[in-house]
Amino acid sequence: MTTDVLDAVAADHRRATHRDHIRRAINLVARENDGYVHIADVRPLLPLWINPRQPGAYICAQVRMGRLIRTGDYRPNGQTESRNRTKPAQVYRLAAPIPEEES
Repeated sequence: MTTDVLDAVAADHRRATHRDHIRRAINLVARENDGYVHIADVRPLLPLWINPRQPGAYICAQVRMGRLIRTGDYRPNGQTESRNRTKPAQVYRLAAPIPEEES
């Protein structure tokens, strides 16, 4: 996906509830893992009705905003049904808790 597509998915106004769940999951994972965040730890905390593309797009947006910092480490993706299941996924460090969205 291009950056423009990722930004559109991440900012989709119809997905505000999705983003809130993802934000809370990222903040929780970071608190429980000394500031480290990996999608395989976030995904199980999300409701099943969340669009499966939304977490990745949201994480990419947070990286571009400087809230999630790449560590250079990778872990297995943790997804069992997507084409990305065999790809390693980046580990991030949360720079500061992600705040609630402003309306």
